Amino acid sequence: MNLNKTNRRWKRLATATALATAMTLAAGVLPGPLGGLWAQTDTSAAPENAADANSAQFSQPVTVEVTEVVSRRVTQSRSMAGRVKPLRTVDIAFQVPGQIISIQVKPGSKVAKGDLIAQLDQTDFELAVDRAQASYDLANSEMKRATSLAERGVAADARLDAARAQFAQADVSRREAKRRYDQTQIIAPFDAIVARTFVEEYVNVTSAAPVARLQDVSEMRVLTSMSEELAAVGRSTPDAFEIVASFPAVPGYTAPLVLRSFATDADPTAQTYDVEFAISGEVDPRILPGMTADVRISTTSVDNPELSVIIPVSAVDTTSRTDPSAWVYDEASGKVTRRTIRLGLPVGDNFIVLDGLEAGELVVSGGWWRLSDNQTVTASGR
Repeated sequence: MNLNKTNRRWKRLATATALATAMTLAAGVLPGPLGGLWAQTDTSAAPENAADANSAQFSQPVTVEVTEVVSRRVTQSRSMAGRVKPLRTVDIAFQVPGQIISIQVKPGSKVAKGDLIAQLDQTDFELAVDRAQASYDLANSEMKRATSLAERGVAADARLDAARAQFAQADVSRREAKRRYDQTQIIAPFDAIVARTFVEEYVNVTSAAPVARLQDVSEMRVLTSMSEELAAVGRSTPDAFEIVASFPAVPGYTAPLVLRSFATDADPTAQTYDVEFAISGEVDPRILPGMTADVRISTTSVDNPELSVIIPVSAVDTTSRTDPSAWVYDEASGKVTRRTIRLGLPVGDNFIVLDGLEAGELVVSGGWWRLSDNQTVTASGR
């Protein structure tokens, strides 16, 4: 009997304990060790605290790598292979078909603007002009007659209108026949050298078939291919260089070059850019189109041609504006500012700076893409 009472007491105690535990959990209190209680911690402010931590983290200065600008002696010239070409090359042809009866030029000969180069048999074209002229004269007479009759009221206005239309058509036919007659001759459009001829005399040719190739040598040019690192500098600061050419076929002759055109379509295989220079000054008469040239590009003279200001390639910011720039670090304030610079030739992994920086200054050589003007940074690499 006592044992049964004891079991019932333990059951009532267990039920009461379970009920108390459920109530404490609903109230946000957890049971602790040895029957004690723990208060549940409110974490609703955690996101706000995390945001404050992130804000504090990003408010810290950006760490960048800086490098000192140095001055040293470097080789400031490059050589490239080139080829001589005329100002323009034109293949000329007849605009009407016919038989060639005369070619007045030979390969290598010089022609002046307006000189006769070749001529077709003109007989059929002369007859066409005469026929068109006769139709024109007849239409002109008919129009005058119709005009006189219309003024006197003898003929209707319709007859005058038809006469005027026939006269206009006859005038067009006459002018067209004369134009075709003029096209039986090829006249030099400019002073040139005849590079070659494509046909012989007494050959029947069709319209637009090339007869001769003319080269305009009023200005001789040198075509060369420039590597991408040279092209990047030459495109932005072409006046920073002096360029001369020498010619293996003409020893002792050196000519200064002037930039004329810069193709921005890179060769897909060699990754180079075609650049054309004009030979300035008097051109040696021995220079001919197609000759090879040795093009030498060098930095123009500065205050001390033996010393050059050098910065690493990684310090040049070329993505944010047209002109290249660099980020200069001020040790006293810990801030950086962007400065426009003028680049010279590349030397290995460095660039020559012609203007904008001085030896001893500090530039950002890593991480400049994250910067803005007057931003405070932490410098590393010193």
